[in-house]
Amino acid sequence: MPLNALRPVVLGADLGTYSIARSFHEAYGVTSSVVLNQPRGPVDNSSIIEPVYLGKGGTLDTELVLGSLERHADDHPGRTHLLVPTMDQDVDMLLAHRERLEQRFTLGVGPSDTVREASDKAGLARVADAVGVSTPRGVEVTIPDDEATWRERLAEVPLPMILKPSDGGTTYANLFFPGRKKAYPVATAAEGLDVLRLVRDAGFDGSFLAQELVPGDDTATWVVNGYVDSHGTMTMAATGRVLIGLHQPGFIGNAGIIYVTRNDELIADARGIVEGLGLTGLFSMDVKVDPRDGRRVLFDVNPRAGRGGYYVNVGGLNLMEALVADVVEDRRLEPRVADRTGVMGFVPRVVLGRYVRDRALLREVRAVIRRRGVVNPLLYRADSNVRRRLYAAQAGANQLKALLQTYPRPTDTGF
Repeated sequence: MPLNALRPVVLGADLGTYSIARSFHEAYGVTSSVVLNQPRGPVDNSSIIEPVYLGKGGTLDTELVLGSLERHADDHPGRTHLLVPTMDQDVDMLLAHRERLEQRFTLGVGPSDTVREASDKAGLARVADAVGVSTPRGVEVTIPDDEATWRERLAEVPLPMILKPSDGGTTYANLFFPGRKKAYPVATAAEGLDVLRLVRDAGFDGSFLAQELVPGDDTATWVVNGYVDSHGTMTMAATGRVLIGLHQPGFIGNAGIIYVTRNDELIADARGIVEGLGLTGLFSMDVKVDPRDGRRVLFDVNPRAGRGGYYVNVGGLNLMEALVADVVEDRRLEPRVADRTGVMGFVPRVVLGRYVRDRALLREVRAVIRRRGVVNPLLYRADSNVRRRLYAAQAGANQLKALLQTYPRPTDTGF
């Protein structure tokens, strides 16, 4: 495939979007297109991104996005348009409109049936258990149900617990209301009922997951990212340990600083899980190691790279190369595991000593930083200009401020 024929089209407009565009540029030197309703800091003023604006005041409703994508593809004939999602709602849109999109695009997401099956909590629990990994105990709570039913369902989950949209939630993602969070930690059943009332009154009509809260601060969480080709082979995989997470209400569950280090046990777990699910394409997993007994608890499997997925590049691999080899070139790769130690982050590293309570781990990380520094996905030498550097500095300062406000000291639960 001629390199100039590849035209990645990346959905989203955040750090993960820029990270994917950067990965394509690192691998192939190509420009990526990004569909936007308005300018967004992470992707603005970039020489490796062509913004495709929906028009002044445009909103990201599905038909407008689909039409914009089709016009953009038609305006660039003779290209291989590779469409890559970065968020749950992007994946949902691709699955719902797959037949229409495939007339112009190669889709960077696995087959619809296996992707949907991977989101089934019961099926995921069975597969995880078969490879020796736990999943949190939990139940689904349907918001339209009466409050007596809510109480019965919540009583089935040990306290403290977490409440969150059961599927990552396109509907929930489009709701904005005071008190909105990505996940709600609750200590009592009464607090749980208050959360359910809050989201019901905000207009949410769907299901929430009530799930046991697994203890451990941010450093108990690991991320696993990889790619499974169309033949079912996990051709790339990487692991990272979260050092500092984001704690703003809308970003809980995302990492701010990741220590990239190889964990073969988690790699083996991931291989068994994706094979058991039959999942192909990009994937990301969040795993927490329970400090009480060392059990590995799998929270979810996402059919996308994830917001912090650039840590894989820091580890020496590029998942976009695996994607292109599989769905564009129809070329099989030998399996590889990221084995280069490093640190990726966009929260200033000055706070590591405040939040990493394991002093041996802190010394280990600081030694790595002395050798390699901290890689910020937003700071790319081939795409460097004053505006981007200023934005990265401002974004880092804002993240630091938000972290100190929402999570001033580490806790034994991460909340």
